[in-house]
Amino acid sequence: MLVDYLERMDLAYAAADLALCRSGAVTVAELSAVGLPAAFVPLPIGNGEQRRNALPVVEAGGGLLLEDADLDAGWISDHLVPLLTDPAALAGYARHAAAAGVPDADDRLAGIVLEVAR
Repeated sequence: MLVDYLERMDLAYAAADLALCRSGAVTVAELSAVGLPAAFVPLPIGNGEQRRNALPVVEAGGGLLLEDADLDAGWISDHLVPLLTDPAALAGYARHAAAAGVPDADDRLAGIVLEVAR
């Protein structure tokens, strides 16, 4: 389903098996924190930061990385559909995505801030 904006990304992540998305820092962090595998499509502008954001998750086996120019219906048909119809492979990607994530990053950051403030 395509929507302009979601208020509850937590519900969207919970309902999803896989994300097809850009690879901004927060998106990559959120997806890996909840163990949601993704096909990351970095923006074709900038200095390559979106590609670098996704690489740790992709290298850990938790996602795919493709160039914007390569994303088309054929790529989705050849790569995403087979993955979405293979529960074991999808579960493996999800495990690897979760292993690359830091689900308690907020608590860790708060601890660092409090330690510095003391």
